[in-house]
Amino acid sequence: MPDASLLIARSLKLLAEIALFAWLGQLLLGALLGAARDRNVVYGLFTAILWPVRWFADRLPAAWPLRRRRVMAAVLLGLVWAAALAWKVTLCVGGAVCR
Repeated sequence: MPDASLLIARSLKLLAEIALFAWLGQLLLGALLGAARDRNVVYGLFTAILWPVRWFADRLPAAWPLRRRRVMAAVLLGLVWAAALAWKVTLCVGGAVCR
């Protein structure tokens, strides 16, 4: 049975991947749809998936423009993914935990 810390690292990495891919999909779909994006079901699904990330971005300093706050939230999400990846690799190297 996998170690509990490996399970946490894998779960954190997976959640970050889902959020990053949803963000990329929403960005591309919004660019393709234009003004009709508000009526699109898939765009609404991406919005629902990204709600916690947008909530966090809105809590960043209000002096920053909205676009900068959202970019900073995406960068922080990428750093969470990288940290979870490094944690997972650290747990897997030198042990039979990942097999």
